[in-house]
Amino acid sequence: MKRLSTLLLIIAMLAALTAPVYADVLWEPDNSFYEKHHEDCEYLGRRHMVNSPEGYITVWDAPDGSMVKGQFENGAKLWVYWLYENWGVIGHRDGEERIEGWVDMDEMTLLYDHTAFAEDYKDQIKPYNGEFADYKGTDKVFNFYEYPGAPEISHWLKATTKMVPELTGIYDDGESVIQSVFVDENGLTWGYLGYYYGRLNAWFCLDDPDGVNDEKQTDFPLREVEYENLYAAKAPVMPGKAYLPYGLVGGIVAATGGLLTLFFKKKKRG
Repeated sequence: MKRLSTLLLIIAMLAALTAPVYADVLWEPDNSFYEKHHEDCEYLGRRHMVNSPEGYITVWDAPDGSMVKGQFENGAKLWVYWLYENWGVIGHRDGEERIEGWVDMDEMTLLYDHTAFAEDYKDQIKPYNGEFADYKGTDKVFNFYEYPGAPEISHWLKATTKMVPELTGIYDDGESVIQSVFVDENGLTWGYLGYYYGRLNAWFCLDDPDGVNDEKQTDFPLREVEYENLYAAKAPVMPGKAYLPYGLVGGIVAATGGLLTLFFKKKKRG
């Protein structure tokens, strides 16, 4: 028993040591269709907003499937991780509930993100050149955004004695954790981190690292982003074909019951 306990402890320690490696692994759904067709799927990993003419979307077990995995009203923001033709697979956690399945991409609108920002402002984004090296602040957290002027925080990191030197320093090979910088319309300098203990792909303000943009506070001017052809949200209605499998099962049960009844009646007569 003592040997078993020691072995389990060693396994737990090894798992802890290797845990950071898994942060860089692409998420894959626990989905039978994906498992069968993963070689034909393309990784996307971008957030979308539900925007269907019906006012809601249905998440299916497979592209054009028959089993409902969940439903969302227009306006909901979901990560679409993999694409198969015109279908995307999502993974969404709502409290204790985890919803994974396929959505019709015609009913989704791509949200403005770090990729779109990089495309729009590529001429103004410059390589990092030590602009944050002189930081002597006492911020307790660093708040990160999808792009400078985004309306909400996407990540935050605690400003530890280990993290701050990593962000302000330059490695022996001349590289830095901060990859690029951008000076916004108000003269604020932002730094971009693509990878930091896992994928980050976000910006933070070098002049105000703990600055907050959210529903209650806007320390940075919001960058206006317009979305066209948005539809009003409506309460979801269960699609008719979602009942088909249950109808088939019910029909089989009823038919089986009828046959059994007929069999026993004949048996009694005999």
